[in-house]
Amino acid sequence: MSKKGDSTELDVLEVAGVGLVRPGMELEHPKFGVGVVEAIYEFVKSKEVIIRIDFKKYGSKALVPEFAKLSLPTPRRGLLSKLFKVGS
Repeated sequence: MSKKGDSTELDVLEVAGVGLVRPGMELEHPKFGVGVVEAIYEFVKSKEVIIRIDFKKYGSKALVPEFAKLSLPTPRRGLLSKLFKVGS
């Protein structure tokens, strides 16, 4: 963990409904879509945690994980898998 002002950067965080989250991992948000975790911060005094996620259409957002309704991305089915019912 490295210090950044009044927060500490975390290497990993347990998020309810998702599991262990690390920078570089993809997560999905109901409004912003799929994004890549840039960093996880814990504020030193309050112990509050935020996850910074970069969303392609919306840019980088700092979200509080317990309120953000994050999930693992849903698999996207391509045309061939739909035509041939692969993975059904």
